[in-house]
Amino acid sequence: MQNPSTIGEIIKQTKKVEENNWNSTQYLNSINMLLTSNDLGKVKDENLSKKFTQLNNKMENINKLTEDLLSLLSSKYN
Repeated sequence: MQNPSTIGEIIKQTKKVEENNWNSTQYLNSINMLLTSNDLGKVKDENLSKKFTQLNNKMENINKLTEDLLSLLSSKYN
């Protein structure tokens, strides 16, 4: 890409995605805590917990991909 303002805007928007990803991860952590009882950390609903675990794993993958993208953009265009 040769347009510096476009590249700058892509980096800016990707940073917003990264911030949103972080917020989503925090919400997922809060939900996981709600799904765990105080009784020796036992899960209240196993099926629901599995789904949130899957979602959390996918969110971690998205976070890593976003981080890699920002790193690439920053190293290549800054």
